[in-house]
Amino acid sequence: MNPEPPDPLAAALHRELHRLPPHRAPADLMPRVLAALAAAERRAWWERSWFEWPRAMRQLSGLAALLAVAALVGITQLLRHFDTLAGTAADAFGLASSLGQALAVLAHSVPFDALLAGGVLVVASYLCAIALGTAFFRYALPRRDSHS
Repeated sequence: MNPEPPDPLAAALHRELHRLPPHRAPADLMPRVLAALAAAERRAWWERSWFEWPRAMRQLSGLAALLAVAALVGITQLLRHFDTLAGTAADAFGLASSLGQALAVLAHSVPFDALLAGGVLVVASYLCAIALGTAFFRYALPRRDSHS
């Protein structure tokens, strides 16, 4: 085997770089690095790299990712075989039309006040669920002091 021929430009560059005086690090570099490392240690587990999460949380998030992928695969398979599941497109349209007509009959038979009250109840339930979730989140996790 033949070694690579010497590169005169690389040799000249190597000589010039070795003639330069050594470069010293700034005096405040070490304290800044140590402060950054200490700040990284104070971060909550969910703000860190996934590999630094507690083992149970990694397993749980892995299971959630696996379930999400399985759901996507299932939906893809369902869409691929939709014609056999729902029949022809005309049958699917007829089914949707029938459901729409049934909803229209139901909407005309129920008083407007009852529909309005039901809508308000659904929105209020949703907002209560968000408020309870926020309250539980605030009480379950300790507060971090942003000044330290």
